[in-house]
Amino acid sequence: MRKILQNIFRPFFVWLAAHTSAAPNQELVFKSLSKLYKKILAKNSSRGILIDIDSITDPFIIFSDQHKGTKDKGDDFKNNEPNYIAALQYYLQHQYTFINLGDAEELWKYSAGNVIPKNREALIAEANFHLNKKYYRTFGNHDLLWKNSLDVQMQLKDLFQMPLPVYEGIVLRLVVTVKELPQTIHIFLTHGHQGDKMSDNNALSTWLVAHIWAPIQRALEININTPATNFQLRDKHNRIMYEWSSRKKNTLLITGHTHKPVFASGRYTDNEAHKMELEYEHKDVHSSYFNSGCCCFNDGDITGIEIAEDTIRLIKWHTGSDVPKRIVLEEKSLKDIIADLR
Repeated sequence: MRKILQNIFRPFFVWLAAHTSAAPNQELVFKSLSKLYKKILAKNSSRGILIDIDSITDPFIIFSDQHKGTKDKGDDFKNNEPNYIAALQYYLQHQYTFINLGDAEELWKYSAGNVIPKNREALIAEANFHLNKKYYRTFGNHDLLWKNSLDVQMQLKDLFQMPLPVYEGIVLRLVVTVKELPQTIHIFLTHGHQGDKMSDNNALSTWLVAHIWAPIQRALEININTPATNFQLRDKHNRIMYEWSSRKKNTLLITGHTHKPVFASGRYTDNEAHKMELEYEHKDVHSSYFNSGCCCFNDGDITGIEIAEDTIRLIKWHTGSDVPKRIVLEEKSLKDIIADLR
């Protein structure tokens, strides 16, 4: 009976989420992102950090939107955990720095006190990066609790070495040589909920998820995060993020939040059908915007962004033959990306 109900109601809930779960306002998004970005570059805010990196020798992996729960029927992350832990073990072994880009814990449906004990293995895998000084966190709308350093200390002290800063934004500053000219580039990373009226400190949305959606999800065991097969600007929020980034000189923007991966504003893809669907397919499009996707797709896959060996990649971890496997979905050299920006 549950399978029948899932088949009946899943399309409706996927449609409902797509049409009601976000309400980004371009003016608010632009204002919020610009204010945060300016403060980080000026080094005058505790909410952000500016990090100088070498894009060849300093590899980074960016994951977002794990939405760790309590392993009950409403937990979107539990089936993705094997791929996630395998991925973190791989990146730790290869000396990557891990940027956890927000909504790491699902604190709209659950309390932190219930989520943390149920996810010790995944959290310890994250904490191993922090021990090596290769771990950065930002908060998202579903784990806004981590804005408060006291809550971080109380809830995570048994797993993470303290202090554990949790930022609103991170900027990676690097130099890329394009046509024999060195160019200083900024990669701005933030969760991406800023300016979304349904997400940014919206008490009603939090209540609806906790008291309406969560009980329905537990009863029907529905995960609405369907696998990503298109890496274009497929929703309003991603398009607004692109519009902001396209106006910034020598800047790349990487966010999460939408659960929909985007690679280089949708400029590059091997799939001709997807090229035909690109809404911004004209010569003036800049490869300025990336979205890491999420770690809670309903098939167990996770997606993320790698920056390594002077290349940026959209990757997926997929369980094939019962073994988690890393798959490169899209990649481009940073030199080509920067040249395209110019």
